[in-house]
Amino acid sequence: MLLTCVRIVVVLLAAMACARTVLAQTPGPVPGQLPPAESGPEPTSWKDRMKEPDQGGGLHFTEHWGVAFGGIKQGSAIALGPAFSTKFENGSYLQLKAVFSIKKFKVLQARYDTRRFWGDKAVLISRVRWQDAPKLNIWQLGMESPEARADYAERKTEVSTQLRARLTPHVGLGGGFGVERFSTKAGPIDTKGATQLPAFPDVPGLNAHPWYAHTVVAMAYDTRTSPDYSRSGHVVAAGFHDYHDLKDGQTAFQMYEAGGQQLVPMFAERGVLDLLARTWLTDSSGPRSVPFYLMPTLGGGDYLRAFPTYRFRDREAWYTKAEYRWKVHKMADVAGFYEGGKVAAKVEDLDFDDMAHSVGLGIRVHSSKANLFRADVAHGREGWGFRVGFNAAGS
Repeated sequence: MLLTCVRIVVVLLAAMACARTVLAQTPGPVPGQLPPAESGPEPTSWKDRMKEPDQGGGLHFTEHWGVAFGGIKQGSAIALGPAFSTKFENGSYLQLKAVFSIKKFKVLQARYDTRRFWGDKAVLISRVRWQDAPKLNIWQLGMESPEARADYAERKTEVSTQLRARLTPHVGLGGGFGVERFSTKAGPIDTKGATQLPAFPDVPGLNAHPWYAHTVVAMAYDTRTSPDYSRSGHVVAAGFHDYHDLKDGQTAFQMYEAGGQQLVPMFAERGVLDLLARTWLTDSSGPRSVPFYLMPTLGGGDYLRAFPTYRFRDREAWYTKAEYRWKVHKMADVAGFYEGGKVAAKVEDLDFDDMAHSVGLGIRVHSSKANLFRADVAHGREGWGFRVGFNAAGS
């Protein structure tokens, strides 16, 4: 009976995100996300500054200097570093940050937000970014891949600009263009597990150095009080990505993503039921046109927390979550959650057969608008997973 109910919930949530879609690395903040609302007077003490991150995700000790958390790449583990930012008299914003993780991941970034225009409804966000991930896990593609894995390294350099506009109080539009260079390199095969790979996984795009022209367009209907932390409201969003190889003339490919979230306050808003569904799909003329590092993945801190980061990867995917949070403090929640998802090489294989499940408990530390820290323990078919993450929004 429980399994039947779970499957019904999964079907209903997946139906919210049934458009042709895919996960992609976007230039700057999530496309379609509404531009940040104007804040009140600037805080004058370090205690007030540390309560809420600025629009670039920095928590400030002084007017201009602060600390930025995360924002490198999933799998970096705990990451933080110095951030310098300033807001000019006309409302524009500049941030320089250098973030480093305990796994030696790093990012250097300069970000500039224009002043608001179009009647205070839009902003242009530009960034120059260098990112280094020296050791990432990779498994064979698909849901039936063995637990044996290998390692690879990835670097990304990006120059991009994105428009974020609030068409109405709840309708957001995003669009942008970027030039992105990726560099990947195969690493060693793990020899410590019970099973070992006979060879490095056969994945498209390995040991290549492409330059992509990346165009993105997206729209969202969002009634939440904040895109990063909210206890009520809902959002429905969809996005389109186009990648053209500027260097080697590889076949272009498109990516689509869509999803929906419903937050249901309960028990005088001390409790909240969080229902989420997302789906990602790709479209290309060749079977190896989509590089593996731009394919959707499941596993890790955001999707299927019982599994390692990037555990499941392929050209198509869907994911759903049902989470219940209970406020135990004005800045802390405890949570229980169920997750389900699947990846596949073809859209027609995105069914409920061989899908992965994750059930767990966690804690959330947050401000009124942003998640600051979370820790989760979850169980799936391959055992237990423990995930810890810091975040202060921004990218």
